[in-house]
Amino acid sequence: MVVVTFSTVPVLLVVLVGVALGFLIRTSLILFLKKLRSFLQNKCYVHHQFYKVPKFNENMQENLLYRKVYAYLNSLPSVGESDFANLCSSSRSSEINVVLDENQVMVDKFLGSRVEWRIDAGGESGSKSLVMKIRKNNRRRILVPYLQHIHQAYDEMEQKRKTVRLFVNVENDPAANERWRSTPFTHPATMETIVMDPDLKTRIKSDLENFLKSRQYYHRLGRVWKRSYLLYGCSGTGKSTFIAAMAKFLSYDIYEIDLHKLTGDSDLKYLLLQTTTKSLIVIEDLDRYFSDQSTSVTLSGILDFMDGLLSGCGDERVMVFTMNSKENADPNLLRPGRIDVHIHFPLCDFSAFKSLASSHLGLKEHKLFPQLEEIFQTGATLSQAEVCEILISNRTSPSRALKTVISALEIDSAGRFGKRLNRMGPGQGAEECIQLGSLVKDGSNGIHPIKEIKNLYGLLRARSRKVSVDFDANEKEKEKEAQEN
Repeated sequence: MVVVTFSTVPVLLVVLVGVALGFLIRTSLILFLKKLRSFLQNKCYVHHQFYKVPKFNENMQENLLYRKVYAYLNSLPSVGESDFANLCSSSRSSEINVVLDENQVMVDKFLGSRVEWRIDAGGESGSKSLVMKIRKNNRRRILVPYLQHIHQAYDEMEQKRKTVRLFVNVENDPAANERWRSTPFTHPATMETIVMDPDLKTRIKSDLENFLKSRQYYHRLGRVWKRSYLLYGCSGTGKSTFIAAMAKFLSYDIYEIDLHKLTGDSDLKYLLLQTTTKSLIVIEDLDRYFSDQSTSVTLSGILDFMDGLLSGCGDERVMVFTMNSKENADPNLLRPGRIDVHIHFPLCDFSAFKSLASSHLGLKEHKLFPQLEEIFQTGATLSQAEVCEILISNRTSPSRALKTVISALEIDSAGRFGKRLNRMGPGQGAEECIQLGSLVKDGSNGIHPIKEIKNLYGLLRARSRKVSVDFDANEKEKEKEAQEN
């Protein structure tokens, strides 16, 4: 039996404190030694192997592995658990993405091994890189399977994402070493919503589908796997909307090139090198660009861009060029090999108008359709954009919308007649006035007719070119229509 007296209590306390201090010292020492070991290993690179994944390769083309690794790392849950991360809004306004920051180390686990990643800003060169660190005794076991795992994870994310991105070129900045800025492309146009001749649309879709399946065929022929389209037609006929539908149909990212931001032909080639496979490369209004007296990119540069040697530095690309008219275009631009498919976008005719009326107003038939068809047959035209704006502005009243379209068509017909009148003699002009007057209705449908040849002639002289149409009906017409209904 042990008897504890007051004299033995200080001794016990001293012993306990000594034991505790010894334990703390040993624990602190062990922790210190572990940290020192880790520090020395990191500084001396004794037990670790480092791999750098640059954003651009030696040819200044985008390194697709960088894009895949970056997307994979930002999909890991550990991004949100890091000490510092960036919060960015996604293409959906309600979602917030957590994005890896340059100052943080990302830790991943694969086959029981630790893999560390960090972003290297590149210093003065400005070229970013992703740096991977693994233990040397694990590299043979996990390196190749780990990279394959990243490829597979990225492909699965792409299948789920199915979001087309729009890339636009920016001013040349050597320090930034990047020429493209991108944003999610959320244009709602599809091949189904495009108003186009059904047979033509079917042929275009078939051509695009055959292109997607023709990699082996192109390579067997020794040709670059690419396809070029020329879309030509007046402004407002749907060329840009059709490009959006093509991108959605192919699930290709769009690279839109603004030639006015380039410094020369070599700059255009540099942009081409930084595009990726499965891309839709677009240059719009090519004819207007060359009509400008001061252009930095020459015709020769455009021709090399279309089918020069650099155009073969990449596969599975579709190039799209637009023009208002190809009549004055250089024949070298339009030859086969540079342009494979020519697609004309005409002004709106009655068949296209019926499709627009069906989609915008839900109209299959209407009592004003015969009158509209008759005016279209006289040669009066509007662009699809003009017709769509009229239908959208008057969508609450289909009758008013159709009457406004008729008024716009008659003004267009009068404007074209005025141009002819300026080129004719006095006798011919009077005869043309009588013929045009016979086409104008009596106003029973709410359309104001031109009653006198004299007033008509004065109107035509004042409108030697096409005038804009006021798409909002006046208040009196709205009141009259309300009474009729």
